[in-house]
Amino acid sequence: MTLILISIVVLVSLGVLFGIALGVANKVFYVKEDPRIAKIEESLPGANCGACGYPGCAAYAEAVIKGEDIDKCTPGGKDAIAALGEVMGKKAGKQKTRKIAYLICQGDRELAPRRSEYTGVKSCAEVKLVGGGDKSCSYGCFGYGDCEDVCPFDAIHIMENGLPEVDEQKCTACGKCIVACPQNVLILQPVDKEVLIRCVNHEPAKDVMKECKVGCISCSMCFRACPIDGAITMEDNLAIMHYEECVDCGICAQVCPKNSITDKRSQERKIPVINEEKCNACTLCYRKCPVDAIIGGKPKEKHVIKEEQCIGCLKCYDVCRFDAIDLVKERPKTIEFYKDKKYNRTDGEHVKK
Repeated sequence: MTLILISIVVLVSLGVLFGIALGVANKVFYVKEDPRIAKIEESLPGANCGACGYPGCAAYAEAVIKGEDIDKCTPGGKDAIAALGEVMGKKAGKQKTRKIAYLICQGDRELAPRRSEYTGVKSCAEVKLVGGGDKSCSYGCFGYGDCEDVCPFDAIHIMENGLPEVDEQKCTACGKCIVACPQNVLILQPVDKEVLIRCVNHEPAKDVMKECKVGCISCSMCFRACPIDGAITMEDNLAIMHYEECVDCGICAQVCPKNSITDKRSQERKIPVINEEKCNACTLCYRKCPVDAIIGGKPKEKHVIKEEQCIGCLKCYDVCRFDAIDLVKERPKTIEFYKDKKYNRTDGEHVKK
């Protein structure tokens, strides 16, 4: 009995001593946390998605205190930027264009059928390990939902046709689906992106035609018709779109014989005409035109569209605030003006092909 009491006293004494030691250590080694970190964390969505480039919201909050930009949280959007700016006493810079994930593959179950039956784990990464996948096109989307599984915002779902569909309202461009996709068929682009080359198959045309009804056959028609220098190149049997140069005119989609290129506004594409009576020469359309096809860049100077040079991108039509631009003339399938030249956006000149 005495031995038990002694043991209890010793244990209690040790507990008290260790408690005192921990209390002293907590005071001695205490690191004062900047109260702004907690305020910043409260202003972030708490998704810990990593879109900002940091492991989580807490890490980004600490980075902001140390000087990191306040506009790195894409899920938080402008509300988070405003809140962080208030905490840090900073003004938000120019709002970045909102981006979302896009699927650059159209090979659904009908257009690119399965070549075998896969019975393993329902995972794109796993099926790829089995003979390169079960799809006729080994480059395309497998449709087993790795992207859907990792999305923290419920913004992407596999549809009945076997392809994922992105909810534009929910997608925050966190990039998790991009990382999870073993086929690299998901990309981030501005939410208002209109034209996309939606094929990633690098095989010769004869093989592509066997595998997918809408696959790129490397005919180069899009490359030749594109009016912008460097917007489309042909690389290893595939048309590649360079999005920083593309102006979304949709001419490439119009000439593509396999419908490998999609254009959200294909039905609207026309050559615009300026209504002189309504135009107030504000210069907005002149400044927005990506190929210098509008005459009259001075205020109060009536504007005129050079029809032979216009590519029908509709950017002038979109920015006009006075309903002074009409879409009345059909756009030709190919524009003769660009038959032997392309527009170089860097130099602002038309250069020979």
